[in-house]
Amino acid sequence: MQDTKKVGIFVDTSTLYHKVQRKFHKKLCYDAYVEVCDRLGSIIKSVAYGMQQHDEAGGFINCLNLAGFETKFKRPRILKFGDQKLKLCNWDSVLTLDIVHLIDGGGVDVIVLGSTNFDLIPLVKWIRSLGILVVIFAADVPKVFHEIADKVIEITENELVGGRSNCRQE
Repeated sequence: MQDTKKVGIFVDTSTLYHKVQRKFHKKLCYDAYVEVCDRLGSIIKSVAYGMQQHDEAGGFINCLNLAGFETKFKRPRILKFGDQKLKLCNWDSVLTLDIVHLIDGGGVDVIVLGSTNFDLIPLVKWIRSLGILVVIFAADVPKVFHEIADKVIEITENELVGGRSNCRQE
């Protein structure tokens, strides 16, 4: 009997949303996302990070919870440029600390990172230096992540809303 690898999933929902929208013009199905991750081993922790200005993300948060994610949402900082507004919500340090705490607790073999934020490159390198596998699971993954991660999984039509019959929608 082969030992099952223990998997931790950490997803930046804002980054994935924009990448998936840009590539497919559709939404990601988080149930299907988890199904793909489940093939990597036994999921011991899954966390989704996001933003909401008021309580508008309640349905989405519920969808994430039903897919098995612990959710962490906060209000974005809003920067104004003339009549344009830019919402910023940076989870890099919290996501990093969550991964460090999971690793420190021992027993994780694979980290799935649902982000292609370049600020996470040192984190990916550090995780790999510990002998833990890093899988980047996102859309339009930049070349640098292909070079530093153990594995890259590109989101396909199968992981989108409408691409799967069992996908919950917000």
